[in-house]
Amino acid sequence: MSMSLISLSLFVAGAAALVVGFKKNHRTLLSIAAVLWLASGTWSDFSSGFKAGLKAGASATTQTRAG
Repeated sequence: MSMSLISLSLFVAGAAALVVGFKKNHRTLLSIAAVLWLASGTWSDFSSGFKAGLKAGASATTQTRAG
């Protein structure tokens, strides 16, 4: 639930930055909008991989201490 909420908020923030950047002809805001939209599209994969990496790191640390 929270992953989709974060993805949606990144998408909305990107859309707002796109509109403001286009109206004011501000290239930096347009670049920020592109990065936010990229992040919104890849957020679920990133967060899933990050969680899996944390689990793998924790289990590897536990195994080396036990052995």
